[in-house]
Amino acid sequence: MSPKVNEVPNIPLQAITGDHLLFDMVYNPLETGFMRAGLERRATVLNGLEMLHLQAEASWSIWNHA
Repeated sequence: MSPKVNEVPNIPLQAITGDHLLFDMVYNPLETGFMRAGLERRATVLNGLEMLHLQAEASWSIWNHA
């Protein structure tokens, strides 16, 4: 996360292909170094913003019995 936005996990990035989906739990910034590395290798990438929204909706539903 910010301010370490260009760090990437210690994994074999060269093995990533267009057949992979990379999901970064970070949502600030919207695009991380890990996601850029995946995009350079034509992988599909997602950040954590959608997960944050889904968690908020689930919490609202639980606490408000919706």
